[in-house]
Amino acid sequence: MSDSRDPYDPRTREYLHEALRTLPQGRPPLITIVKQAKEGMGDEGGVLGVFPASFNPPTSAHEALVREAANAVPFDEILLVLDQQAMDKELCGALLEDRLLMLLVLFGDDPRISLGISNRGLFLEKVGAVQKVYPQDTKIYFIVGYDTIVRIIDPKYYGDRDKALHSLFSQARFLVANRGGCDERVLLELFAREENRPFAAQVLPLTLPPPLAWISSSEVRQQLAEGKSVQRLIPPTLEEFLQKQGFYGRHGT
Repeated sequence: MSDSRDPYDPRTREYLHEALRTLPQGRPPLITIVKQAKEGMGDEGGVLGVFPASFNPPTSAHEALVREAANAVPFDEILLVLDQQAMDKELCGALLEDRLLMLLVLFGDDPRISLGISNRGLFLEKVGAVQKVYPQDTKIYFIVGYDTIVRIIDPKYYGDRDKALHSLFSQARFLVANRGGCDERVLLELFAREENRPFAAQVLPLTLPPPLAWISSSEVRQQLAEGKSVQRLIPPTLEEFLQKQGFYGRHGT
């Protein structure tokens, strides 16, 4: 892939398509880096932010969450991760390689941001995959929204919830942003419950401005499908890119 990683260059899309095609969908958990931060961590490790999401499409809320997380923690690098198959979500909207192109539009020039693809949706498995790519002494902070942390602690995803969560929260911390009406108070109440209290110290709240907290990718897709403006829902540079590429007009909602 060229150093420019130009999202308008057809060769970039071909590279991303091939990276997705060759990433094994089964075990072991793996992350393939498709854009490496130019000023990221060295061989000695450091502080890594990991932001997994569907990015279908990336929104102004995603962009703000990256910014707020970087303000809260002195990251050496932030890794944006697109899952081949997200938990509890059907594959719809833009193709995965098109979502990666959109992330390149937004973050391709940021020297501290890397971009990767993951073959596993479970966060405990993501930890193992990250540890294969980054140095041993790397400190991991996952960047998530409130809806995601609720799924992470849901017993339905685990044979032994407490054992799995003790392992997960011993290896990573979580920066959790408000979503909709679920603010810091709601988050603190969630982790004040007896079954969640052992993990509370590893959870740090992030606060997005209320208008951003209500933005969702599904809302953007719906607006685009109806031919309505998505101004303020997605960054201007991405809006221009979507208009030129027509991803959601081509693949539906």
